[in-house]
Amino acid sequence: MAPLGSFSPVVTGVVGPELGPQRPRYVRERTEPEGHILEPEWPGTRVLVRVGHPEPHFVGYGGPVDAPRELYDAIVADARCATATIDGVLVSELYDEGELDMDPEGNAFVRQGAQRTIFAAFDLLEVDGDWLLRTPLLERKRHLEGVLQPSLNVRLTAYRSRELRAWRETLLEQGFRRVVLKDLNSAYSPGASNDSWLVVDKINGSGRR
Repeated sequence: MAPLGSFSPVVTGVVGPELGPQRPRYVRERTEPEGHILEPEWPGTRVLVRVGHPEPHFVGYGGPVDAPRELYDAIVADARCATATIDGVLVSELYDEGELDMDPEGNAFVRQGAQRTIFAAFDLLEVDGDWLLRTPLLERKRHLEGVLQPSLNVRLTAYRSRELRAWRETLLEQGFRRVVLKDLNSAYSPGASNDSWLVVDKINGSGRR
C-alpha cells in the first residue's frame, strides 16, 4: 500500500461488524464557516466497506447491507492495503454513458447505458489494523487517497474549501442537490450524530447556503 506518512493511530482492536457510519445532521441552510470543507452528498445507501475483513463486507446504519459481490471485489482490487474500513455511499442508479447505434431501418439512436452500482468513498476509518477515528478528517482523507485507487466502480468524493457559490452550478449539472459541510479537524464518531457534519438541504438558491 502507499505510505501513510506520520500519524498516530489511537484506537486498536475495534470490533468491526457492529461499527456503524457516523450520522450527519440536516439543516436547511448554513453559512460556510472557517475550518470546514464542502462535499457533494451522493444519493444512495451509506455503508462502511470492510476490505479484507470477514463478512459482512458492507455495514450500514442498521447493520449488514446487501450489495453486489462484484462491487466488493472491485473495491478490494482498487485498495492498496491488506485491510481497510472505508466510509461512503452505494450509488445504485448510475448509468453508463449511452452509445450511438443504428436500428434495422438505418436510423441512428443512442442506446441507453447499463445501470450499475458504484461505491463513492469519502472517509477512511482503518487501514491495516490501524484505526484513525481520532485522526483529523482532512488527514484521514489524504490517507484515503493513498489507499484507494479510483476506477469505473469506485469513486473518491471531491471536496473543496468553502466557495459553494462558485461550485454550485457544477454540482447541480452533475445531479447533486445537497452538500455536506464537514469540520476538517473533526474526529470520527461511529453511529453518532454531531454538528461536525452538516448536510445542507438546499444548494440551488442564492445568498447563504
